Amino acid sequence: MKAYSYPLIKLTFFLIIGIAISDYSSISIPTILVSIGLMLSVLLVVHFYCKKHRKTLYWPSLLVALCTLCLGVFTSKIQSPTFSKFHYSHLNSSNDSLHALEFIVEKRLKPTTYNQRYYGKLIKIDSSPVNGTLLINLSKTSTIDNLIVNTRVLVKTKIKTVHEPLNPYQFNYKKYLKREGIYNQIFLNNDVVLRIRKSPKTIAGYAEEIREYLNNRLQQQPLSPIELAFIKALFLGQRQDISSEVYADYAKAGAVHILAISGLHIGILLLILQFILQPLLYFKQGKIVRLLIILIILWTFAVIAGLSPSVVRAVTMFSLFAIVKGLKRASNSLNTLAISAFILLLVRPQFCFDVGFQLSYAAVAAIVSIKPILDSWWVFKNSIPNWFLDLLKISIAAQLGVLPLSLYYFHQFPGLFFLTNLVIIPCLMIVLGLGVIVLVLLVIHKPPEFLIHTLGWLIQFMNQFVEWIASKESFLLDEISFDMTALVASYLILFLLGQFYHKKTFKNLMFLGVCVLSFQVVATQLPALSTKNSFVVFHKSRHSVFGFQSNQHLEIHHDLDSIHNERMVTDYKIGAAIKTQKTDSLQHLYKIDDKLLLVVDSLGIYNINSVKPKWVLLRQSPKINLNRLIDSLQPELIIWDGSNYRTNQERWKLTCEAKKIQFHQTSEKGAFWVNY
Repeated sequence: MKAYSYPLIKLTFFLIIGIAISDYSSISIPTILVSIGLMLSVLLVVHFYCKKHRKTLYWPSLLVALCTLCLGVFTSKIQSPTFSKFHYSHLNSSNDSLHALEFIVEKRLKPTTYNQRYYGKLIKIDSSPVNGTLLINLSKTSTIDNLIVNTRVLVKTKIKTVHEPLNPYQFNYKKYLKREGIYNQIFLNNDVVLRIRKSPKTIAGYAEEIREYLNNRLQQQPLSPIELAFIKALFLGQRQDISSEVYADYAKAGAVHILAISGLHIGILLLILQFILQPLLYFKQGKIVRLLIILIILWTFAVIAGLSPSVVRAVTMFSLFAIVKGLKRASNSLNTLAISAFILLLVRPQFCFDVGFQLSYAAVAAIVSIKPILDSWWVFKNSIPNWFLDLLKISIAAQLGVLPLSLYYFHQFPGLFFLTNLVIIPCLMIVLGLGVIVLVLLVIHKPPEFLIHTLGWLIQFMNQFVEWIASKESFLLDEISFDMTALVASYLILFLLGQFYHKKTFKNLMFLGVCVLSFQVVATQLPALSTKNSFVVFHKSRHSVFGFQSNQHLEIHHDLDSIHNERMVTDYKIGAAIKTQKTDSLQHLYKIDDKLLLVVDSLGIYNINSVKPKWVLLRQSPKINLNRLIDSLQPELIIWDGSNYRTNQERWKLTCEAKKIQFHQTSEKGAFWVNY
C-alpha cells in the first residue's frame, strides 16, 4: 500500500519494538546512549560521503530505524518511575515494617468485593521526601467515607507487595500494575488513617469537583440507577456503578467498547462538533476559530472525564486529525495516526502495553485502510441506505482490525457484532449529542424533562437490545485459545492481504499463502501434537480443586457445588488449549506418573500400610499430629491447599522445615503444578 511508504509509520513501528525490548530486557542507559551516538556518527559520515560523491545509498535508512529502536528503549528506561533517585523503592524497607506515609489521592478505581481502590501519589515516607504511586485499598467496613481525588492523607501502615496470580494462566495483575508504574500497595481501615485534609488545587482536583457537581445534578433528575450509571460512564469516565451483568451482556454482544470513553466516542463527538460549527466556515478566519473551539471542547471533555489514559489517547489522536483536516494539509490518514502514536509513546511509553491503546489504534488503522477497499465493492445510490451501509463497513473494518487482539486478550468472538454495531452506533451518536446538551444545561439551569426522558429511553433501548443479542449464545464463540504467535501471524496475514489487493503479484501471493499455512499450523496443529500431562492443585478459598491434564483433555476433581463458569478452570482451559473436559469427586489416593498422592481431609485418616505416598495433600484443616504423620509416611512433600484455615499454617510450615520436608501452601506460592 502507498500508505506504508510513509517513513513515520515505519519509525513508529521501530519505536514500539524498542519499548518492547526495554520491557523484557535489562539494557543499561549508557549502552543505549553509546549505541545511538555511534549510529548517528555513521549516519553523518555516510551523509557527507553521499553528498560529496553524489551517490544514493539505501542502507542508512536501516541505521535510522535502529536509532529509533534505541530511542524507544531509552525513552522507556528514563520514563520508568524507578529511574528517579527519589522513588520510594530505593528506600530500605520491608513488608513487616510500619511506616508513616503521606500521599495524595490521584484516581478512584473500580472497587472490589471488600475494598474501595485508589491510586495514591506518595509525598513522604517517615518524613523522607519521595515520589511514586501506590495502590490504595480502603476497607468497605471502614467508617471513613470514600476518599476524594486531590485529598492529602497521612497513614501509618505496612507497604505490601502485589502478589503474582495464584493459578496458572490467570490475569497477572502485578504485571499490569508494574506497567502502570505501580509496584506496591497498602491496606487502610479506621486504625491506620491519622489525618485527611484537602490539598492545593490541581487540574485533576478541579476536574473531580466538576464531576461531583455534575453527579449531584444528575442524581436529581428522573433517571433510573442503570441509566445514571450509563451516563456517568459515557460522560464522566466513571464505570464503577455499571453492574457486572450489563458489562457481560455488552461483552457478549461485541459492544463492550461502548461502556468506556474511547476513540469511538471522541470520533463521534468530533463529527458532531464539526457539523454544528459548520456555519463558521463562511466567515473570515472562521476555519481557525472552528478548529480552536473544537480543540478546546475536546480537551475540556478529556479533563472532565478524568484525563484517563484512554481519553488522553483518543483526544490526542483526533485532535491531530482535526488539525490536519482543519488546516487542509495534505496527509495520509495512516500517517496522521502514526504521528499521534509516535507522540504519545514518546511521552508515555507504557501506553504501548495498554489494551485500550492497542485496540483503539488497531480499529482506526483498520477503518482508514480497509473501509476504502469495502467502498470499492458495494455502494448504494440512495444516501440513507448508503449511510447504514457505511456503518456496516466501518463495523466490519474495525472488527477485522481488533479481532486478533480480542482473541488474544478476551478469547471470544461475538458473531453478531455487525448487527449490534449497526443499531448501537446510531443510538450512541444521538445519546452523545443529547448528553452533551443535557450536561451543559445542568450547569446553566435545569434541562427540560423531555430531554432527560428521551436520553433515558435511548439508554434503556440500547441495554435491552444488547441483552437480546447477548442471549443468542449460539453466536458467541468463547474460550478460544490464541497465543502471541497466532496474534503476530494474524496481523501479518491482514498486512499481506492488503499488499496483495493493491499489487496482485505472484510474490505477494506466495508470501500470503506461506503466512496462512503457518498460521494454520500454529493455531490448529501444534496444540494437537503436544503431548503434555500435568497435575494441578488450584488455589480456591475454602475449597479443593484438582486438575489432571492429558494432552488436550482435562479432568477436574473438586468439592464445589458446580465447576461451571469457575474462572480459574476456564483460564486453564484457554491457556492449555483444552478441547474436552470431565468432572469427578475427590478421592483419597491418586497416582501421578510414578508418584502417589495421599489426600488427608478433615477426618484425618491416613493409616495405609500397603503404600508409601511421596506427596501428602492436607485439606479442610485435618485434626492430625503432623510430626506423627511425617514419621509414619515419610513423604517428600506436604501440600496445603486453600480449603484449610490459616491457624495451623505457620506451625505446620515450621514442622516441615524442622523435618527437612518441602511445604507448599497454595495461598502463598500459588497452585501446585507439575508436568510429567
